[in-house]
Amino acid sequence: MKVYDKAAWHIDAGENRDEVIKRFSIIFSYLLKNDMLSSEGKEIMDIGVDSSVSLHERMVNESGKNFLDSRCNELLECKLEDLQKKLCSKI
Repeated sequence: MKVYDKAAWHIDAGENRDEVIKRFSIIFSYLLKNDMLSSEGKEIMDIGVDSSVSLHERMVNESGKNFLDSRCNELLECKLEDLQKKLCSKI
């Protein structure tokens, strides 16, 4: 199973917990809005993104995999305040 990223990796590296969760929430919301989440990913959205979230291949459908394979690192490295702008420009 391919793991794109985990919130805990960022938090353990010293990033602000709330900002990490917000970043993952924005990405998951984008994937949901653009019909790229699998049922497992949609379930995480229903439960709520928290510090234990992992973004992996079972969370997304084929469109989501293609998107994450090409954009995931860029999005996760993006400053929080720029993330939504960057995603909106890709719609």
